[in-house]
Amino acid sequence: MDISATFHLTTREYRGAIRNSPTVRGTLIICALMVMAGLVSLLSDRPAMMLFYVGLGLPVFLEVVVRLSARRSAALFTEPWTVRVTEEAFALRTPVSQAEIGWNAYREAWQRSGFWYLRQLGGASSFVPKRALDDAQQAELAEFFARRLPPQKIRWYSPRSWR
Repeated sequence: MDISATFHLTTREYRGAIRNSPTVRGTLIICALMVMAGLVSLLSDRPAMMLFYVGLGLPVFLEVVVRLSARRSAALFTEPWTVRVTEEAFALRTPVSQAEIGWNAYREAWQRSGFWYLRQLGGASSFVPKRALDDAQQAELAEFFARRLPPQKIRWYSPRSWR
């Protein structure tokens, strides 16, 4: 297998990819839980309104950070990006960087909101817009990821598992 694609990333796509990254999505879930905990605490003698305010303010802060990041990264969008997927490695070339990383450094791949996301063992993520690939390439990539990076099973808590 050797899939190669060149594409122009837009500012809107970049912001969307960052907003849908696992870190930002996890933070937003925590914020929602903080807001709910703050609201439930209103029923107690000592309301925890700080949870409520932080839970509402952090998503606004994240949105500002994402927009500033996209603005600072404007140079990335002037020239095309090139992605290449082979049996051995994932390679990405942007106007400011170039990387080729073997598949043993990746732990999972998934599709979400028009992007393919790849997560490395250390937690870093890469993304590629699905529109950069035609239907045949997307099908081949999906089959390759299912074979090479199968989805991890969620380990549920078991009191005996730590022994």
